[in-house]
Amino acid sequence: MDRRLIVHFAFVAAVAVGASSCSSTSFSFSRSSDSGLTNVDELLTRIEKVQVESLVAKERARSAYDTLVASVSPEFSGSAVAQYAELEKAIEVSEKQAKALAGTIPALKSSAASVFERWTKDLESFGNTRMRQRSQERLEATREHYELIVRQALASQVSFEALNADLKDHALFLEHDFNAESAAMIHDDVVALEARVAELDGRLDAAIQSSKRYIASRALRGEVELAEEQPAPPKPGKGQRRKAKQPTAEQTPPPAAPVSPKLAAADDADGTD
Repeated sequence: MDRRLIVHFAFVAAVAVGASSCSSTSFSFSRSSDSGLTNVDELLTRIEKVQVESLVAKERARSAYDTLVASVSPEFSGSAVAQYAELEKAIEVSEKQAKALAGTIPALKSSAASVFERWTKDLESFGNTRMRQRSQERLEATREHYELIVRQALASQVSFEALNADLKDHALFLEHDFNAESAAMIHDDVVALEARVAELDGRLDAAIQSSKRYIASRALRGEVELAEEQPAPPKPGKGQRRKAKQPTAEQTPPPAAPVSPKLAAADDADGTD
């Protein structure tokens, strides 16, 4: 299977928003398949989903915070009504993204349970003790890496929801009292929220990098991970899994491809915004 993950940030954000509007496509993974690799492939897709939603979460949280900063800036000029509407919208979008990020966890856990239960059971089928030991070691290492991603995603979710709650409180303060005096009163509090945003960025980055490493080390044969340490925002062509090809001296990297239909369809099935 040729699954491609584009991590160009603006493109991912657009896909995440667009996918939420598609309701006609349904998608579900086959639970009747006897192939353990079907479950493995599903888990890889779910981990990709964590990576994508974490990337989008960074942009949504930062956008909401920057809008609040602009609202209380001493240099603000313009329509207070229009600015407040923009602030409300930015916070609403950020809250929706927090729900989307939280929604990746149940499906991730379900997929992982299928993989690890099947893998554990199949250990009993080995006749060669040495091969069974090797498989068990790989199982334990894979489970440990997966559990790290879950912990990091959950920590990001909690931090994201807390930040959104603070942003909403500041917006509520301004709703009936949006003037120069009230803005000056909370200006320092808003600036102090920068540390919370930076903390969230760090948690999301940890989940993103762990997801990338998992995919790079456990992608199915025929797929390769061309991941590099990505800057913020990410550049096109980084962090993609592409179909393996025989390299040549004159070969140059192909252009970035769209997000896989499978991953986009999984968004519809999950029902995330």
